[in-house]
Amino acid sequence: MKVMVIDDEAIVIKGLRMIIPWEEYGFEWLPPAENGRKALEQMACTMPNLIIVDCQMPVMGGVELLAEIRNREWAMKSVILSGHDEFDYVRQALQLGASDYLLKPPDTDMLLEVLVKIKKEWEEENQRYRQLQENMPLIRDRFLRSLLEGARLPEKLFIEKTAYLNVPLTLEPFRIVLLQIEQDPEMLRDFNYEDQQLMNFAIQNIAEETLQQWEKKCIFLETSGKFVLIMHMTCSLEELRRDLRQLVMNIKMTLKYFVTVGVSAHNGQLLHEGKMAYGQAKMALEYKYYTGPNEVIFIDDVDWEMSKSRKKSDGQDSLITEAPAAEDLSTAYERLRMALKIGNLQELEAWMQYFFTELQEKEIAIPLTKTESLQAMIYGANVISELHPKMQLDQLLTAEQIQCVVAAATLQELSQICKSFLRYLLHLTVELRKSGRNNVVENVKAMLETQFASNLSLDIIAKEVFVSPVYLSFLFKQVEGINLTDYITQVRMDKAKQLLLGSNLKTYEIANRVGYQDEKYFSRLFKKRIGMTPTEFRQ
Repeated sequence: MKVMVIDDEAIVIKGLRMIIPWEEYGFEWLPPAENGRKALEQMACTMPNLIIVDCQMPVMGGVELLAEIRNREWAMKSVILSGHDEFDYVRQALQLGASDYLLKPPDTDMLLEVLVKIKKEWEEENQRYRQLQENMPLIRDRFLRSLLEGARLPEKLFIEKTAYLNVPLTLEPFRIVLLQIEQDPEMLRDFNYEDQQLMNFAIQNIAEETLQQWEKKCIFLETSGKFVLIMHMTCSLEELRRDLRQLVMNIKMTLKYFVTVGVSAHNGQLLHEGKMAYGQAKMALEYKYYTGPNEVIFIDDVDWEMSKSRKKSDGQDSLITEAPAAEDLSTAYERLRMALKIGNLQELEAWMQYFFTELQEKEIAIPLTKTESLQAMIYGANVISELHPKMQLDQLLTAEQIQCVVAAATLQELSQICKSFLRYLLHLTVELRKSGRNNVVENVKAMLETQFASNLSLDIIAKEVFVSPVYLSFLFKQVEGINLTDYITQVRMDKAKQLLLGSNLKTYEIANRVGYQDEKYFSRLFKKRIGMTPTEFRQ
């Protein structure tokens, strides 16, 4: 602990230096000062942790010095020494944060007791500060998570917390970006805990560097392999698209990871719409089912996305009124909505398994199981009618189907009725989206038949057929049942097989003709797809 004595009497300074074995008690003696002004000059070079200061000195006295230290927000302990037992000095010194007030000449034992006590307090404060700094990332992440979970704070408290936690977020409109990270299946690596932590750190560093022009943002690890980025729109939407695509490329090139990015709509205040925006980003991320990895998916790009004016319907209340069950089921309904909107049969099956397992394990009364099943069917029908306004609720869920639910004799029979209906809804929305849109896909397929050897990208193809890249990926997968990138590879492999059997061209020449500049990569891909090398296939 560094100590500075400030007194205009040299004999006092000399006496204090001699009567206390400073080094023995863990103190470092700094050069003394003859008044407050001189002390401030010396503090600019070496900051003490404790000052022992006289009340009355020429130029600047002890009370004035303490006031100046407080104005500058310097953290240091102080003890006042005075030859005058005046209450006003005592009061002012204590108000300015002095730890104690001693009269000259100080009793050696009393002074030592005060110094040891102050040093102990200082050490304890430093330990608490270090612990706070170590836990600050965790405290910061918990605060951000709470906003995405729907926590409501007064604006003043939000501003105070963001300032204290050094979170550069404001009350301005915002977007939420989710980064889903996964290993390249052809380059799987077995990471231990420490390696994974280094990878997480590297991903955050790459994100910070790539998105450095977006000053009002913060990123944190939500779960293993998923990062959340909250950002205010300080630049244009096109710049955001460009930078997020660059981020995907940087992570892929640097760390050999696949990245899928889901981006929410442009929402109002994080205080009020954090949970909704988080749901939108998760919804966008679900489209990876159609686009495959290494894509940036804006929820705005999906032309049938639910209007923000319907945002309150995202969390419809369950008819089960007990709070815990209602909360669980509300979360489950969100999964049902996403499965139906995305057209993800696997997710729908998982949801139905969860739903009826809950009804069975909780031994809910028979009438209530029917009520809950019927509500799930109504909820699903509402989702479809929102996606396709021409479809009315009574067209989707008829009186006869409702009667079947009411008449179900067993939970198994009830589950079969409900599951069949929800599967029908999912099939219906997939078919409705296909209707009238095959022309787009057929145009893409025709284009690939003649341009398969070109340097094709999703952006280039999408521009040719006048749709967004994300929407093209989604549409192609629904109509053809295969990702567009996989389809391009399939076309190229078919052309390569024709050339291998119908010409004398060498392997590298065939690779170039079907769009691959790297013969080794072409051969490796050919074997993976066809099951043998080009040479083996030709033989």
